[in-house]
Amino acid sequence: MRIIGRPEGYTWGVLGLSGAGTEGPFWVFIIATAYVVSMLWTLVRGPRPVSYVLVLGWHLLVTGIVIAGTLQGGTDATIQGQGLRWEIPLWVLTAPFLIGTALAAAWAVADRRSESTPVVAAWAPRNTIRLGISLGLLVLALLLFRAGTNYNWVTAAAIVATILHWIALVRAFGDSSPTGRPGECED
Repeated sequence: MRIIGRPEGYTWGVLGLSGAGTEGPFWVFIIATAYVVSMLWTLVRGPRPVSYVLVLGWHLLVTGIVIAGTLQGGTDATIQGQGLRWEIPLWVLTAPFLIGTALAAAWAVADRRSESTPVVAAWAPRNTIRLGISLGLLVLALLLFRAGTNYNWVTAAAIVATILHWIALVRAFGDSSPTGRPGECED
């Protein structure tokens, strides 16, 4: 989001792909965003076997990036937060990402073996409202990133709006009932 909102103040790089703002192989972010949205959709509304493949593929990809980055950069490889000037050695993330991938695989196996079939509620007006809220938060985040000076309270508000945008997007794809439990929809 920051790359789009204020491209001139943000540099990025992973496994030899890098750029400043929207310069460089920016298509990586477009493909990743489309993948994640597709993964969220199939997890909640799509065919379960496809969701297993997408979730495991995502975990394997991200874990592979962490491991490859660690192997390539050794103890010097880091993940950085430019705004708060923090830096975490990449090797520290290896074990948590491996555990996360193992848990995703265990979930897929357990869910596949489960005899219950998830109930998917029909798309309802409440879902459309949540999707609209998500898109509104996306626009707000982009405007806040554009208005901020990269690392001030406006940028912090943009980060919060981005997080809320993804939460609203997941809720939009989910069950249309107020509680999120199937069978309790009032729409």
